[in-house]
Formats: sequence, C-alpha cells, structure tokens
Amino acid sequence: MQTILAEPGTSKQRLCRRFDLNPYRLRRVFQKIDQGLSGHNLVQDDLHGVWIVAMDPEKCAGAIWVGTDEGGYVQCCGPREFADGRCYVHSTWENPEMIAFERRLRWVAGPCEASARVLTQLTMTVLEELAETLSAVKPITLQQLHEKKRLDGMLRSAMAFIRWKNRARPSASESWIPPEFAERLRRSSGNTFEFAMKQHFLVLEVSSDAGRDEVVKAWRKLARRYHPDAEGGDEERMKRINLAKERIFRIRGWD
Repeated sequence: MQTILAEPGTSKQRLCRRFDLNPYRLRRVFQKIDQGLSGHNLVQDDLHGVWIVAMDPEKCAGAIWVGTDEGGYVQCCGPREFADGRCYVHSTWENPEMIAFERRLRWVAGPCEASARVLTQLTMTVLEELAETLSAVKPITLQQLHEKKRLDGMLRSAMAFIRWKNRARPSASESWIPPEFAERLRRSSGNTFEFAMKQHFLVLEVSSDAGRDEVVKAWRKLARRYHPDAEGGDEERMKRINLAKERIFRIRGWD
C-alpha cells in the first residue's frame, strides 16, 4: 500500500516484479488492501496503473480518469442512484429480469459459454423466444444497456445463420451459400451423441473433425488464458475446458 501511495499509477506488472507475485496473488493482495481502506477506494487499470482514490460517501463510488497532471483518477461527481453506491454510468447493479435472462441463456448454451456459434446449435423457435424475452428487458444502468446490445447482436447473428441453413436443399446447388455455412450444413446432424461431442469441441474452440495435436494445442492455449493463476483467469471456465479435453480423448480413444 505504501508503494501505491508513494508512486500512484504504478503498473500491475511492475508491482508483480517488485514483490515477486503472480497476477492471481496480486489480486488477492488488492482485495485485502481495498477491504482495509477507509474513505478511499483502490482503482486498478491495465492502462493507467494502480491508484488510491479519496471517496466522499455522498457521491458516486465510481472513479474517472482525468489525466496524470490532474491527479490521475478522481471520484465521479454523479449521484448514488443504485444499491452499489454508484451512478448510472458506473453502476454494475442488475435488475431481476436481466439476471433471469442471463441464467436462461447459460442453461440453453449447455457446457459452453454462450456465443453466436454455440447458439446456432439451437432451434429457431428457442432463439426467437430468447430474443423476445430480451427485448422486454429494460436496462437500468449504462453497463446493462451495453450488455443488452451485445446479447441482441449475438442472437441476431445466430438466427441469421440458421435462416441461411434452412434455405439449403440437398438436391440444390450450394454455390449461393457462404462456404463456411455450407461446410457446417454438411456436418450437421440431429444425432444426440454427435451434438454432445460437438459441444465439447466448441468449448475448446476447434472444429469437430480436429485431430489429437490440434485439440491439445487448443487446450494449452485456453489453459494459459483462463488458468486461475493467470491474469484474468476463470476457474469455472478452466474446469469446462479440462472436462471437454478429457471426454474428447476418452471417446476418441487417444492416450
């Protein structure tokens, strides 16, 4: 903490080197520092470094960047509109409708993280139901508004792909279909086992006909990104990645 006070704006990489910490341990240290602060907040940013900002309890608990010469990060002057003590711009508060929709989306996506590619495995009826539900959700914060736009774009992309796929006929020429769509159409199947297998390949972000070396390479790449000890790691995502690799190896009979 003394280092941050004496040298505001110190990068997280420099703090890791100075105190011989990995990114995961540094995050734990930040949590303890933030819990011990009174009337101040710890602000960490990959671009502008780490700062300790004085906070007025009557104003928004968010911080805005005003430039190094003006003091770095300062408290936002907006009103405390939500339960997390932040204004419309900085609040991460979610209304029940958005929480319920995101849970539903995770459920239909199965073991994979929801994406346009994963959602193309669903039926048009399910996607239309999701899109209708999302349209009724009223964002209450700026962050939630951006998230709604992102999810809406994801659903629209998945529905557009399915429309292309449904227009194809086995006896007709596929020259009008984009090559990547035509390939997915040829590989598509209603078989439950094949669908489950495709889900595991989607987790590893490789095609369902990938070989052993390609699967291992993809698994190592994702492990470096999502391992809990890595910066921005995700323990739950890492569990899904390991499970997908294990099941692909077992089903394919690879050592």
